[in-house]
Parts: sequence; C-alpha cells; structure tokens
Amino acid sequence: MWRFVINRFLLMIPTLLGVALIIFLLLRVIPGDVVEAKFMSGEGSGASAEVLAAERARLGLDKPVWEQFAIWMWGVVRLDFGISMWTGAPIGDEIALRFALSLQVALMATVIATLLALPLGVLAALKQDTWIDYAVRIFSIAGLAMPSFWLGILMILGFLIFFRWVPPMVYTPFWVDPWQNLVQLIWPALAVGYRYSAVATRMTRSSMLEVLREDYIRTARAKGLWLKLILVRHALKNAMLPVVTVIGLEFAFLLGGLVVTEQVFNLNGLGLLFVQAIARRDYTLTQALVLLVASAFIVVNFLMDIMYAWLDPRIRYR
Repeated sequence: MWRFVINRFLLMIPTLLGVALIIFLLLRVIPGDVVEAKFMSGEGSGASAEVLAAERARLGLDKPVWEQFAIWMWGVVRLDFGISMWTGAPIGDEIALRFALSLQVALMATVIATLLALPLGVLAALKQDTWIDYAVRIFSIAGLAMPSFWLGILMILGFLIFFRWVPPMVYTPFWVDPWQNLVQLIWPALAVGYRYSAVATRMTRSSMLEVLREDYIRTARAKGLWLKLILVRHALKNAMLPVVTVIGLEFAFLLGGLVVTEQVFNLNGLGLLFVQAIARRDYTLTQALVLLVASAFIVVNFLMDIMYAWLDPRIRYR
C-alpha cells in the first residue's frame, strides 16, 4: 500500500512542472503584456516607448524567457509567488482571502451534493422504474438543465418577493462571525451543490444498477442476508469508484470555476480574480492561480487514487 501511495505522490511532481511550463509559455505567446494593458489604454495611452521599456525592465520582462521561468520556478519552490504586476501587492495576499472563500463554498457545495446524490441514487436504483425512480430522475435532470447562477438568481428573487429578505452581500470570514458567514454562503453552496448533485445522482444510480445485477449480490440475497447489509458492505462500496471520481473532479472545478455564480451572490472569489488577472495580462498572478487550481486537481486525484485502493483492494495489490 505504501509503495502505491509513494508512486502516486511522485507522479505529482512532473505533472506540476509540466503545468507550470505550459502556462508560462502560453502567456508569453499571447499578444500584449501587462505594460501595454496598463499604459496603452485610458490616460496612459500616450506613454512613450522609453517609458514602456523602463516599466518592462522594472518587471523583469526584458530578460530572456528561460531566465524569467527559472526565476519564477525558484520562487515557487520557496513558496514565494512574487508580486502582482498590476497592483504591486504580494500574490499571497491577493489570493489568501479569496481562496478561503472559494474553498469554503466548494466544500459546502460538495457536502450538499454528496448528501443528496448518494441516498437518492441508491433509492432510484433499488426502486427502478417506479414512481420514486422517475421522481429522482426528474430531480436530477432539472439540476442538469438549470445553471447554478440562474438558480441563485431565482433564490434571491424568491427571498425578496416572498420574505422581503435578501442574503447578506458583504463577505464575513468564518473566524470573524460564523453565523453571518453561513447565512451568506449557504445559498450559493445550495445552488451549486444541487447542480452537481444531479450529475452524481445519475452516476450513483447507474453504478448501483450495474452492481446489483452482479452474481455475488444475487448470492448474498439468496443466502438471506439483510438488504441494508448487502447495500452498505457489498453493493455501495463497489459502486463508489465512478461516483468518487465525479465528486472529486467537481470539487476541484468549483475552486476556480464559479465566476458567474460568485457575481450573483457578490462573492469576490478565485473565479473573479482569474478573470481580472487574465484581462490585465498579469503574468505572475495568472501563473499562480493556474498553478493553484492545477495543484488542487492533482491533490484531489491523488486522494481519489488512495480512496480507489481502499475501496478496491485489487488496485493496491496490482
């Protein structure tokens, strides 16, 4: 088991290095840079070539590409991502508060999606082609059809029309006021969690239907084992592999992929910061954000690999 874990962990290093190299080169290939975005629009549109060259030299953009990459990677190794080329603030400070917000929303949405998907998917599989199954399928199809930001808008309109109340629109950190924090973030988490529970519900139902048709399940039923014991110990555990994959990937996506939903609930998370960094050609901030989200995907995949080995011993023995 330990050899399996170590091998999977070591695979993370070249993956991160590849992501870092690709995003670094892609940003340099795109026409324009942060200096042009800052000085060639608005009041700074008349800046001279000398001013632009001096600003590029100050930001280190006049150095060879390989040297810029080496300097950046040395900082990444030391967990120093530098400063934002647009604001001049340390990137760690730019990301810290927004990451805490996006991470909390992603965790809450994932918990909500899991709590909805597992029991509904199992119930739909057990009651296949009954009214319960049809109701669960309608519930999941509705979740797939409705974007989370649109559901968020409906929530806010519903609260305003029927209860004359709107969720707080000013973010309060959990450690400052837990209740105020939950009152604000539970609604975007519900909107996003319902959307992604639909995918996990359908995956759970499909996996359970496949497992319930296996011979060992029929044998367990023929032996007179308690149905709940069959589901928990034999069926559900073997049906969880694709469900774990879906839930894990959705969680990683939620960290930086909720731009519109964050705007609906006035949340200044990583999604909005991503858009701003790309629009401003802020190389260092964009690189740090991409590396952060890529790291989240890699870590989630690493944890899913370990969970696979726990759910199915054949994987770790192989």
